[in-house]
Amino acid sequence: MKIGDYIREKRESLKISQEAVAYSLDISQAAYSKIERNETKVKVEQVYQIADYLGISVYEILPPTLASDITHENIFSLAYFQLLRLWKAIVRKKK
Repeated sequence: MKIGDYIREKRESLKISQEAVAYSLDISQAAYSKIERNETKVKVEQVYQIADYLGISVYEILPPTLASDITHENIFSLAYFQLLRLWKAIVRKKK
């Protein structure tokens, strides 16, 4: 599977529309659909924006081999990103 497949899988599991994610990225739904179909390469910045919008870690939408290469399967790194995600959710609630 490629990164677009992982993004689509996560988005669908959260029952979020392509339109909603595309709007958050300030791109058209058609352009976003191409990312999920792996017809367009997703930019690093977009990966972070998508993960943030979905409320998940970037590593949750990366293919396992790529995620483990980045994290070196370091549990502390994964825990850090989970805590960061929770902190952002708390901050958003306060606003």
